[in-house]
Amino acid sequence: MWAGLVRPLLTDNDHRQLGRDSLFLMAEVRLLDCDAEHRIKVRNLSAGGMMAEGAVKVQRGTRLEVNLRNIGWVEGVVAW
Repeated sequence: MWAGLVRPLLTDNDHRQLGRDSLFLMAEVRLLDCDAEHRIKVRNLSAGGMMAEGAVKVQRGTRLEVNLRNIGWVEGVVAW
């Protein structure tokens, strides 16, 4: 899923070139049209996005917020 404060004007290839940290971090996610929070596992994180997994079902283009520890709620859009 893609997460950022604003959607940058970068192509998919540009996103792949950004420094990415592999990690394992638990976080909460909520869809913008719903108050329910779901636990997810953040697998990698960069300035241009993140990859996470969890039980909540989303589709490409879904708008959501992720609560990252020591950062807070960050708005984003599912990219794939």
